[in-house]
Amino acid sequence: MVGGCSEGQREIWEITRASLDFIRDIVQITRGGDDLIDALIFTAALDANMTPVNRDADLQVIYGGAEVSAPDNMRRPVSMNAVAQSLRLPFETVRRRFLGLSRAGLCVVTPQGVVVPRGAVTSSAYVAKQRARYERIRDFYLSLRAVGALPVGEAVQEPPTPAEPLVRAANRALSEYTLRACHDLLGLTGEVMSSLVLLELVLANTRPLRTPELADWSRAPERFGRPVRIATLAGPLRVSGETVRRHLNRLETLGFCSRTAGGMVATAPASAWPQLARLVEINQANVQRLCARLRQLGILVDWEALDAGASGAAPLEAITLPSDPARRNTGGLVK
Repeated sequence: MVGGCSEGQREIWEITRASLDFIRDIVQITRGGDDLIDALIFTAALDANMTPVNRDADLQVIYGGAEVSAPDNMRRPVSMNAVAQSLRLPFETVRRRFLGLSRAGLCVVTPQGVVVPRGAVTSSAYVAKQRARYERIRDFYLSLRAVGALPVGEAVQEPPTPAEPLVRAANRALSEYTLRACHDLLGLTGEVMSSLVLLELVLANTRPLRTPELADWSRAPERFGRPVRIATLAGPLRVSGETVRRHLNRLETLGFCSRTAGGMVATAPASAWPQLARLVEINQANVQRLCARLRQLGILVDWEALDAGASGAAPLEAITLPSDPARRNTGGLVK
């Protein structure tokens, strides 16, 4: 036993905590200065469009670098209804948002479905977001590897190190992982912003805790979690305090948070415990799937070599994301 949990439990909590931080950061990078719902809808459509590339190992590499994007005739249209169902959003909301994205030149609505064209994913702002996400995936992987908390998968033959960083290929793998995670979070709360408020609340409550203490927190969150004020949540989420308050009220009604003298604390109704336990297991599998896909592409070999100082290659330059709201780009996760 280590602190309040066994070694196996410690690994689970390491992955869970790192995953929550990772998901939050990826969502914020992807959102940039744009509308959150638009970014999610854009990403879900783009992910579906790129299915032909994702199913072909050669195409994944050919269209895997930062500067090369698949042509429009290779993108598979997706129905608005399929996107609405995948994100648990009302069809009319999705339809209205797609029409807005179409007017902005970020998608094309056809009788066969919606397509995000190549031109929407080759701007400098979009490529910058892809590079920023690539760096964040690498940090996520190396942090789990450093503490020995990576899920164990099947051994695979190591592919050769790619000639250039497969930024877009890594983003496509990330897209699948992030959309799965968002779908699961939405299954808890039923609403996108409520899910993100709950995610931020959990991270704020548990940030002072050591990993072994997270097991105690899960059993008694009001006792071990650090209460936080609404303003503390509004800043990272980049929404008004009133918006956060409204969603906290909703979460409190659902049993996912409570008020204390020091502020708000994330909780969970007893009826949700089995679902939460299942989500932890699902995330373990999804992290394993993400890492397996990155390894098959040769990406992890490159990262591990850089981490060990065994390669002379320079890491990607630090990215400063554009903050000008006039340069609208939803920054979807895939290419």
